[in-house]
Amino acid sequence: MMPKDFLRPFLDALYPPFCLLCGQISHGLFPHCCRLCCRGFRRVSKSAVCVICGAPFHQDDLPHTCLECLLHKPPFIWCRGLYHYDGPLARAVTLLKYGGRLSLLGVLDHFSEGALDDLELPQVDLVVPVPTTRSRMVRRGFNPSGALALPLADRLGVPLTNGILVRRRGSSQAAQGRKRREENVRRAYRPGRAIGNISGKRVLLFDDVYTTGATVRSCARILKRNGAQVLVLTLARRVFSQDPDHFLMDDPVRCQDP
Repeated sequence: MMPKDFLRPFLDALYPPFCLLCGQISHGLFPHCCRLCCRGFRRVSKSAVCVICGAPFHQDDLPHTCLECLLHKPPFIWCRGLYHYDGPLARAVTLLKYGGRLSLLGVLDHFSEGALDDLELPQVDLVVPVPTTRSRMVRRGFNPSGALALPLADRLGVPLTNGILVRRRGSSQAAQGRKRREENVRRAYRPGRAIGNISGKRVLLFDDVYTTGATVRSCARILKRNGAQVLVLTLARRVFSQDPDHFLMDDPVRCQDP
């Protein structure tokens, strides 16, 4: 036991830690995320989802292919999100990305590991995080997707490779609608200097949040054009309850590993 672990109960009694997500005194494994908020992290079902893009269905059913993937085949062969982007988890991601609360990395990594244990992630050769712009990297001091992807790559026993993709300067994707996001992201990414290293390999593209899918599709197209087979994993998945693209489930297929 490290000295800080031995002293923590005494320090917590003198200076009780407060949860960054709800402001209450934190009790539990993480000093900056209380037990109640941790319980609010909702996993995405691993069964009632589109077998290609991983979009959660609106009823508990066997895996199917959603209408969006039937009409527009995505540039990746597999995509999953670990948690729903709502409640405490959405607040944690927002505080990490826009508030610089690096203390929440440990919380998010812990819950990512737990969800991955049940996911049966296909074999990959390397992990590529969705990049951020140079100006945001300087301002934040880190790339949120890269920081979350690093322990993932270590866990999978494959390299985390930067320099594969480059993010051009442009407007933020936050608070943008589906159509605006598609337009905004169309030329937002370009191949990096290390793009030649992915030909013939299975690449796991990692992003923190899947909102409309515009970002991961744009990045996946570049990777695919350069010879990679692309799989996508995101920490969180936003579900649009009124999105008609995921109501039609008329193409049942067996869920098979790609």
